[in-house]
Amino acid sequence: MKVSRRTLLKLAGSSALASATLPLWSMRSAQAADSITVSDVGGAIAPALRKAFYDPFEKETGIRVVNVAHDSDPVTQFKLLVDSESYIWDVSMVTQDHVARLTEDKNYLADLQLDEVDPSGYVNGAVQSNWLGFSVFAIAMAYRSDAFTGGAPKSWADYWDTQKFPGRRGLYNSPWGMLECALLADGVPRDKLYPLDVDRAFAKLDKIRGDIGVWWNSGAQNTQILQNGEVDLSDTWSARALAAKDSGAPVELVWDGLYSMDGWSIPAGTPRLEQARQFVRFCQRPEQQAIYAGEVANGPSNLKAYDHIPEDRAKLLPSYPKNLEGLAELDSAYWGEHYDELSNRFQEWLLLG
Repeated sequence: MKVSRRTLLKLAGSSALASATLPLWSMRSAQAADSITVSDVGGAIAPALRKAFYDPFEKETGIRVVNVAHDSDPVTQFKLLVDSESYIWDVSMVTQDHVARLTEDKNYLADLQLDEVDPSGYVNGAVQSNWLGFSVFAIAMAYRSDAFTGGAPKSWADYWDTQKFPGRRGLYNSPWGMLECALLADGVPRDKLYPLDVDRAFAKLDKIRGDIGVWWNSGAQNTQILQNGEVDLSDTWSARALAAKDSGAPVELVWDGLYSMDGWSIPAGTPRLEQARQFVRFCQRPEQQAIYAGEVANGPSNLKAYDHIPEDRAKLLPSYPKNLEGLAELDSAYWGEHYDELSNRFQEWLLLG
């Protein structure tokens, strides 16, 4: 999900530049003192963002929120609007990897002034001076319960145990997150994953390569292969496995893996800085994050949100305390630095197989 954004940028750099100039109506909206423009990922989660954050913020403050969809990798757009002082966005939905790239050579991010927010009440890493994580997702394992009636897999070590748990397997067609799963299967503790022992991870992958029936490429495909029974178990993005489960497929999640987050940052220099900060602070409220988690199968970063989420729903979310115990924080800075070299090595490994 995250990694492909960087790759896409390299394949379509010129289109990213062109799309940085958003429609005139959105620019006019952002110029109004009583409105802000928020860029997000669009698509299926846009209505959830509107219901949980945009509309309630408008109602409470009178500040209109105009939302626009940004590129899958918004870093180039983000830099252009700051460098040109065009400020067609006032807030943007970005990942920790984006934040690392937006502060590497020059700081493009405003201080959110979240000094009054206690980080101890949040998922680790969610509260930063220039970024507020609000949407937690997991890289975990999913299996079909109808394929394992005599006992289900419970760890990545079990995934690699093809004799005890025979079945058709899927793996993500990318090293991102998947190398960590290989290391977990090989006994590396969650708190010792980084920097990745890449040679050890590929050696572990050598042992499972012949048992992989599907190398999936997208979240939609991951949902489909779990839904239709093309695979019996697979790595997954948690919301994608839950989509298959919600459709009626006998899919269960094993909370063994990694978590990461989407969050909000503000472009440095926006003339609507105070309104933008007000919006970000609004989004950290537990009751608003609970609404979002009720619409999208990602977990809240503010753990007090679980006071507002029904227990049966809460148990399905990555940041639910019991589920979070089995998840390590994905090191986005590591991947931002090493993704290209590891992706090339992974593709060569696949071809040589």
